Amino acid sequence: MHKSEALFIPLRWTPNTPAIHLRSLKTADEMDIKNTDTNSLLRLLDSLIQNSPSGKEVQASQIVTADRDRIVAHLYLHIYGSKIESTVKCKSCEQKFDLDFNLDQLLEHYQPTAETLPNDGIYKIEPNIQFRLPNGEDEIFVENLSAQDAETKLLERCLIEGDPKIDREKIQQKMAELAPLLSMDMKANCPECDHTQEVRFDMQPFFLTRLMQEGPRLAKEIHAIASVYHWSHQEIMNLSRNSRKQYAGLIFEI
Repeated sequence: MHKSEALFIPLRWTPNTPAIHLRSLKTADEMDIKNTDTNSLLRLLDSLIQNSPSGKEVQASQIVTADRDRIVAHLYLHIYGSKIESTVKCKSCEQKFDLDFNLDQLLEHYQPTAETLPNDGIYKIEPNIQFRLPNGEDEIFVENLSAQDAETKLLERCLIEGDPKIDREKIQQKMAELAPLLSMDMKANCPECDHTQEVRFDMQPFFLTRLMQEGPRLAKEIHAIASVYHWSHQEIMNLSRNSRKQYAGLIFEI
């Protein structure tokens, strides 16, 4: 399947940013991925973002988290296709089994509610309750806190008007309805013992882990291209992922 060297991705929830362009993934980008945390993803996206179609400079940390999940999903689809594959260890019999599903179908299932979104990103669900949706900046702010404290602080940062204690559940439920994240527990049956269990899927670490797992193959491709074509390190680092794989594929066929 032919894949263009750039991506146009519409954004739904990020205020005043209806869409972004991403350049193609380069060898240097893949080499730079060392972790699956939010900082690593934001750094990758900042290097890929080519501003909005209007020319506005866009920072990855300002993109609403639900939009960012879908950016990552589009990147995954562009690079790997729609099939998600993983190996799971059964919590009952401890045997490993394969789990796979379709990312396009997942995106279709987790469509947001079809209500009109405010231009300023401020949601008013009751006369005295207003909030905005969390973004990468908020996540970085709470990343070193305990899970409970992080959840509380994140809500406080996003709350414009209301009581974070009294209105907490109501606001969190509305956020999930408005902008569902691609992070969820999925039911899976072990084929060995038929035990049903919940398996966590999170789009962000899954995508980054997939790229990191290609490290040994990436090193071989770089070495092969350098050995045959005698290009400089910088020239190879600037190769797009597609171009690098095409050149390496020709070499490996020899």
